[in-house]
Order: sequence, then C-alpha cells, then structure tokens
Amino acid sequence: MANFDDVLQARLRRKRRKQLIGGLVVIAAILMAFGIYSRRDRIFSGLEKIGNQYSNLNAETDGEFLLTVSGGVEYYAELINHNLFVLCDKYLYIYDMDGKLLDSRQHAYSNAIMRTNQNKALVYSFGGTHFRVDSQKKMLYENTTEQPILFAVLSDNGYVAVVTESETFACHLSVFDAGGKSVYHRDCVERLTDVSLTDNGCLFSTIGAEKGELVTVIQSVRFDDSDVQWVTDPLPTLCMHIYAMKNGGVFVIGDTQAAYYNNTGALVNTYEYNGILLDYDFSEEHGAVLLKNEERRQSVLMLFADENTPPASVTFDNICKAVSIQDGTAYLLDAGKIRSYSFAGTELSSLGIEDAYEKILKNGKYFYLLGYDRIQRVSS
Repeated sequence: MANFDDVLQARLRRKRRKQLIGGLVVIAAILMAFGIYSRRDRIFSGLEKIGNQYSNLNAETDGEFLLTVSGGVEYYAELINHNLFVLCDKYLYIYDMDGKLLDSRQHAYSNAIMRTNQNKALVYSFGGTHFRVDSQKKMLYENTTEQPILFAVLSDNGYVAVVTESETFACHLSVFDAGGKSVYHRDCVERLTDVSLTDNGCLFSTIGAEKGELVTVIQSVRFDDSDVQWVTDPLPTLCMHIYAMKNGGVFVIGDTQAAYYNNTGALVNTYEYNGILLDYDFSEEHGAVLLKNEERRQSVLMLFADENTPPASVTFDNICKAVSIQDGTAYLLDAGKIRSYSFAGTELSSLGIEDAYEKILKNGKYFYLLGYDRIQRVSS
C-alpha cells in the first residue's frame, strides 16, 4: 500500500511540476512578446538595415541612372513628386531623379500591387486583407478589411476605394478618405471591374451577360445618398478601366471599344477597335489606346482628344509595346524608339533607345524605361 501511495504522490508531483513549467513558459512568452512590442521601432529598423544588404535593387549612378532588378523579382514602378517609387516583393523603395536611394520600407504583403497619384502610393495585397498609403516621407496609414481584396484604386485627392469579396453578395465596395477613415460602403449584387472616384462620390463598372455576350454597365453613386444616381445602358465590351471626367461624364476603355458618356449616363460616342487591345492610358481628359494586328504585324495608336472629336489614328508596320500620356502629349514605346504625338495624330519627336524595355515613364526632361530586370533613365 505504501508503494502505491509513493507512486501516486510521485505522479502528482510530476504533474504539478509540468503545470508549473508550462505556466512559466507562458509567462516568459508573454514577457518576451511585450518586450518585442515595446522595442518594435528599433527592431524593425534593424531588420530593414539587414534587408537592405540583400536588396532586390542595385543602382548605378555613373552616367545615366540604371537600376538593376535581381533574381527575376516582379516589381511596380511609378513617379511621384519627381521621385521614383519601386515596389518589390518585400520592400517599397524611393529614389530621387538621379538614382539616390531616399528610403526603403519593408512590407509583408504577398501579391503586393501599387497604385499612385501625384503625391501618394497605395499598396495592397491582392487576395489579402491589408492595404497602406505612403507618401515620400513616411507611411501615412494602414488598414485591414474583413474579406480578401479583389482590387483597390487611389484618387487624385487621396481617397481610396477597396473592392473585396463578400459572403452574401458579389462583392463589397468600401471608400476611405485621405486619412484612412471610412466614408462609404456598398454591397454590390454585380461584380465590379473598376472604380473611379469623384469629389463627392464615385463611378463603378459592372460586368454581366446579355444575349450571349459580355456587357459593361456603369453606375454613379454619391457618398451622401444610398440610391444610385444613374445607370448606363449595357455596352457590349469587357471594361478595362473607367475615368471620371471634369464635366461629370465618364470615358470607358473596353477590350473591344472605347466610349464616352455624359453626366446623366447617356451614351455620347463609341469607337470600336480594329485590332487587339495592347495598352492604354488616360490623363488630363485625353485618352490613348494602343492596338495590335498580329496577322499584319502592325500596331494602331488611337488618340482621343475629347468626346466630340473622332480619335486620330496612327498605324505602324511593327508591334509597339506601350503608350503613356504626360503633359498633353502621348508617348509611344516603339521597337527601339520613343515617339511623341499630339492628339491630332502629328508626330512631334523621336528618340532612339535600346530595344529591351516594356514601359515608359516621363519626368521632366527624363524618360524612365522599365524592362524585365532593369530601370534606366535617359534624357529626352
């Protein structure tokens, strides 16, 4: 009997010892987490310095600015306030016009995407639940969503529209002001393909089907009214982007045609493409659409001056790569050339370059050429 009692007491002591050790481990973990949190600024600052030693980007500033991208890393690059913002898989880098690194900020977003205006950068995680807004000086704020993000847009006045998945609707639209405060939300019964923000509301495009073909419908809403202001008739195209115009109307770029609508949603003009959509841009009330014809090995540049003027067209006997609008001029990335055009279709200039780039950015007298593994600055 004594042996049984001894064994029982020994088991009880071992059990209490395990419980005590387990409790001490939990307390130690809590204290460690609190210590890390209280010193998070210094710790993450140190991690960023370590990360910079193994950066994805390397700048050469001897002569024209050249930035090489290592390891086949996907990146986004845009110009903000005469600085180059480059988003990679782990960092947001900011360079001045001459290639000097001004800042590098770590992020933990998988499938990170960047959208910009003239002053800020919106970074969000496609399929994730986080987004943030950065200026040149600092990260301004970060927010989370309840459902995975499908896409997000940033307006010129700093408002952010975020479209997420929904458990009970096709998707959900949320709008945040320049400080990150929620100002509008809407459950949507149709899938949204794009959003364009206005001063007191927004326009959004939805995708549907009619008579066996894809159609796009544009709706206009105000932040202070739950009702829809107006709805367009279905347009037989898949909407790529919509752009709110100063007169309250909207310019639509679809995969097969472009269209203008007035401020009540009535169709003003539509223009079908004679080719496959390759690239497009819209800025300062002007639009540009780049098409390709693989059979003829030709490209067509359509230039939209305003809603009442048919677009000018320029044809090229090769497949061009990209188009960008800056300061009222359309810049075309051709095979080994950058060509500039007025919106009447007149060629203004031509600059020879290496045929190794896929996109162009313009900043003053400089072009920034974006390729698979490099970003190069050249003088115009």
